[in-house]
Amino acid sequence: MERYELYRIAISAELASQKLYTALARSFQNPETAAFFTELVTLEKTHEEKLRRAFEDEYPGRKLGQVEAMKHQLDDLDFSDPQALLDYAISREDAARDHYLAFAAETQDGQMKQMLLKFAAEEEGHKTLLQTETQRLLGALQWFDPSELAGFMDD
Repeated sequence: MERYELYRIAISAELASQKLYTALARSFQNPETAAFFTELVTLEKTHEEKLRRAFEDEYPGRKLGQVEAMKHQLDDLDFSDPQALLDYAISREDAARDHYLAFAAETQDGQMKQMLLKFAAEEEGHKTLLQTETQRLLGALQWFDPSELAGFMDD
């Protein structure tokens, strides 16, 4: 696949992630959760902007053209199930990470390769954030009663 097309695919995926996280920010009533997804939108926008700048550096004067957000298969997704939505978002981060790793493997430019590997690591970080948010929403991070530990470490 031509690198030009790889840029288009990567930017399209970033736009799709922005749309997904914007929708999730609106759908969760908890302000903390909404803010969490809004922050993910910002992170994905940063990736998009860096990709667009890298494209302009690599292809001076060439137009990228209109890039639409990647379409996702949502037919089997239960939009009333927060766990299903978060699991879907996690799977999208896995796909983005894998895409950046493949893109990095195809590039010879050291600086570009580093940026793509950094993006892959950041997408893995987004996945970890989503997993933590999932656990928080499900109460798994509060699996003990903190009052039970009061005085436990005292002499």
